[in-house]
Amino acid sequence: MAAKKDPLQSGPAFIGRVIEASARAFLVGCRLTAEDIPSFGSFVQTARGETTIIGVIYDLVLQGDELTRMVALQDVPPQEIQQDMIENRNLPVQIGVLTLGYMRDRFTYYGVPHQPPALLEPVYTCLPSQIQRFTEQPDFVRTLIEAREASDDVLAAVIRAAAEVRPGPHQRDFLIRIGQEVVRLLADEPTRLGQVLRRIRMTI
Repeated sequence: MAAKKDPLQSGPAFIGRVIEASARAFLVGCRLTAEDIPSFGSFVQTARGETTIIGVIYDLVLQGDELTRMVALQDVPPQEIQQDMIENRNLPVQIGVLTLGYMRDRFTYYGVPHQPPALLEPVYTCLPSQIQRFTEQPDFVRTLIEAREASDDVLAAVIRAAAEVRPGPHQRDFLIRIGQEVVRLLADEPTRLGQVLRRIRMTI
């Protein structure tokens, strides 16, 4: 069961544990209430030894359990049961995470780590300071653009999440740098470039 984050606590929130992993991506299994389920594009972290692996959420699957199936078989599920399932019950959730890079010995690296995270390794949210540090260079954008797992909607959501942790004028500077990187990487795909830039503008 996932622990709820104390609003007075400054540390990262526990999400779940790794249930499947490859060099490029990993799956997280957990049980969360609807309000605790993280959103697409959220930055998360796990570990492999002394290496902190950084990834972003590209997929969310809410898995039905026995109670869900029983309620679904009723012609008109009772409103109070539906509301309770939304607000109070911990739902089985499977989260797909795309690996963007890793941190080790105060250095940041982009691309896949030497090894994927171990099975059952805990997964946490990233702190705003970690997100700022990891996205200081625009190198992470290439992985998102080239990844078959992540859609352009996820790319836009990741850029939004990285911008939101930056105060005031630093957001604009960040978006300009990232926009320039997107233009450079998609210069040979003008149609996709236009679509990506529109998605980014829509999320800000």
